[in-house]
Amino acid sequence: MPVARSRELIVPVAAVAVVVVLSAIAAVLSPPPSGFASGSSFSKDAGGSAAAYLTLQSLGYPVQRSFEPLTALSPRPPDTVIVLADPREPASEQDRRSLQTFVAAGGTVLVTGCLGASFLSAASAPPPGPARPRMPPGEPERGIHATLPSPLTAGVPRIVMSPPCVSPELDPQYVTLYASDRVEAVRAARLGRGLAVWWADNTPIANEWIDGEGHLELLLNVTGPRGRTIVWDEFYHGQRRSLWSYARATPLPWLGVQLGLAALVAAAMFVRRRVPVRERYVEARTSPLEFVEAMATLYGRAGSAREAVVSARNRLRRLLLEATGLSAAAGDDQLASAAATRFPVDAEALRSALEASAFTASSPSMSAEQALPLVRQLQTLGTSIDRRGG
Repeated sequence: MPVARSRELIVPVAAVAVVVVLSAIAAVLSPPPSGFASGSSFSKDAGGSAAAYLTLQSLGYPVQRSFEPLTALSPRPPDTVIVLADPREPASEQDRRSLQTFVAAGGTVLVTGCLGASFLSAASAPPPGPARPRMPPGEPERGIHATLPSPLTAGVPRIVMSPPCVSPELDPQYVTLYASDRVEAVRAARLGRGLAVWWADNTPIANEWIDGEGHLELLLNVTGPRGRTIVWDEFYHGQRRSLWSYARATPLPWLGVQLGLAALVAAAMFVRRRVPVRERYVEARTSPLEFVEAMATLYGRAGSAREAVVSARNRLRRLLLEATGLSAAAGDDQLASAAATRFPVDAEALRSALEASAFTASSPSMSAEQALPLVRQLQTLGTSIDRRGG
């Protein structure tokens, strides 16, 4: 008998197929990441900054995310702009010193929000407190105008902002560039050879407001020419490097691929040597199902639906005669009444089926669509009457 050698690899192939299908389903059905902080370049919420990040990329700026603290960065200051958009964590003393060193060497830094001011304020300064009164959510202040001509305010006479905190205790070098009658919204200073800019809020580069008049221009005034690299901080939004982020920069991923291929080959060899070999199943020529299929084919070729009804009727009458003990000359009504007293069948349904089949037996032509439900009904009644459980 021939042996199905192709079944030797069914286990590893099926396992790989299951992994691929589950990975695809997980990629499609997994919910999008949520809970990103305001100002994060990952966040597509109203307060996020994904639109600003992608816009800078489309304008040709080399933009990259940073998942390291300021003390671990080693950029080239004259060609780099660091963006700390509304950080969630206050600055440590080491963060302040690293940022001051970067700016003094010629770098540019843009920090926004209350906690962002802690990166620029003196170490002894208290953290900025909430403003009094505070702007209601969703109602940014529109009366914030430029107060000093500067390259940072060029082409942007007015901005929209929701300052949530009072002006921080910054050094006297910081001058106010935008202000209203209540808050100083934008302050900047030249520190050494670099530039430090503080915004009281992230509104101008938030997804909901970046398309406002002058907002993108305000950001571009800070970033400068397109050749400068923009480092968008995510570390102080709570994003940390994972073990995989470190490992993918090493040959470890390729090693994992090779180990996976080796494991797949080993599994295939194990399956081929250890799994029992089974003979191919061949259906017997005397199978009842084959007989049924053969009869159905004959009826279909002959196009005779009436004969199928006659055959089912004769079988049902034979079963009724055997079950009731009546003579072969008994009529359909007698058989139905006698069977109803002995078996759980409806006498009227049995009588109707026998009458309909008798009419069909005398009909010269009948379609398969008309014969099929009648044959099914006759067979169902015969099953409930046949004592052998046929």
